Amino acid sequence: MVVIRLSRVGRVKQAIYRIVAADKRRSATSKYLAVLGTFNPHTKEVKLNKELIETYLASGAQPSDRVIRILQAEGVATPDWAKPHDRFKKPKKEVEKAPKKEVAAEVASESADASEANEQSVDAPETAATEASVAENQKEATEKVAEAIEEPEAKTEEAKVAQPEPEPKAEAKPGKPAAK
Repeated sequence: MVVIRLSRVGRVKQAIYRIVAADKRRSATSKYLAVLGTFNPHTKEVKLNKELIETYLASGAQPSDRVIRILQAEGVATPDWAKPHDRFKKPKKEVEKAPKKEVAAEVASESADASEANEQSVDAPETAATEASVAENQKEATEKVAEAIEEPEAKTEEAKVAQPEPEPKAEAKPGKPAAK
């Protein structure tokens, strides 16, 4: 498969990159099929052979993320499938983890929604019995929230208590086997 990528040339601390079309299996600095342009990161100077680049893209060459950004900045038409990756996207692990307080708040809001639905129903008359049931629902919701917060703390304390202390091992003297 053909890729379009940057190949470093130039002196130490004076890098200049060639934009090259190369076989994917070869290293970045080895042989390439064609030089498509140059990029100087110090002066931001870009020279491109747009006709040759469009030919390679039309035939299915895969541009690297940096090359896509350079081509888009220079106004070269890139295929729809060629999109640079979002470098600042958060990993899935951070998104999936929800703090305990948010979970407790969700439980409380669900119970509050249920109590509001009971209050707003047309069939239920405004009586002392209705108000008492609403108060009981709110009390149960606050107890659930308190339990949700206390459960992880209790589990960690139980885990510390449940671990037995290791038995001291008899040290072996030089020349004699350890006693069992």
